[in-house]
Amino acid sequence: MALDATAVSLLVLGVGLGVAALADRLAGGALAAVPGALRDTTIVAGLVLAAGLVFTLVATDEALADADAPVLAVAVAHRTPGLTAAAETVSLIGGTAGTGGLAVVAAVVLFARGHRRTAVIWVAGVATGALTIRLVKLAVERPRPPAATRLAVETTASLPSGHALMAALGLGLTAAAVAALAAGSPRARTVRAVALPLAVLGAFVIGASRIYLGVHWTTDVLAGWLLGAALAITCVTLARVLDARSRLGDAPDPALSLPGDGSDGSHASE
Repeated sequence: MALDATAVSLLVLGVGLGVAALADRLAGGALAAVPGALRDTTIVAGLVLAAGLVFTLVATDEALADADAPVLAVAVAHRTPGLTAAAETVSLIGGTAGTGGLAVVAAVVLFARGHRRTAVIWVAGVATGALTIRLVKLAVERPRPPAATRLAVETTASLPSGHALMAALGLGLTAAAVAALAAGSPRARTVRAVALPLAVLGAFVIGASRIYLGVHWTTDVLAGWLLGAALAITCVTLARVLDARSRLGDAPDPALSLPGDGSDGSHASE
């Protein structure tokens, strides 16, 4: 590893906390006043810490490093022409350009519908995700699985999985955008209840395809999921907090609430 993974995880966590503090300052202390915002910020911190733990254990714990090999062996042993074709298709469609691009398209639709600030946050989130993938790969430089097990050609470092990170981020932001656009309709609650599970399922399938194809260790994919989810929740929370500030004390946008907030309604133009 080129850089101690603990240092990388602490740096990422520090940046995340800095963004949260900046958002709260910009919102005039509105973080505590927005329903679920403190909870979501805590979840983000937990996800980043979990990713940091994966980085650290991969770098220092031979037991965890060895645990990746059996999973890869199972995937290789169960390969079939049909599954391989499906995995290759999922990996192609679910690449960083595909899932990140989907979130950008969602941002364009949000912008056209008057959710301009949220649209900008979505695009910035995708850009941050792409930058995170590059920086962490360069910092950690974890080798990919043996070339003999790979069914695809990859030349970059292994940790984290860019597919997994961008799938969690891009599909998560797209699901939040769909929920925001459906707010105020009779089917708003149903849309919200369906959109997130579909995003989670999509991210899972995309990440699993990378393990099956032998181009990533399981812990690479796990780290990608954790960081991507953290970024997605950060974007949603930031949008809601800044929306609360712009409303000068009015109720924040419930369309961007994560499940469990118990709120619903329509989104005013920003």
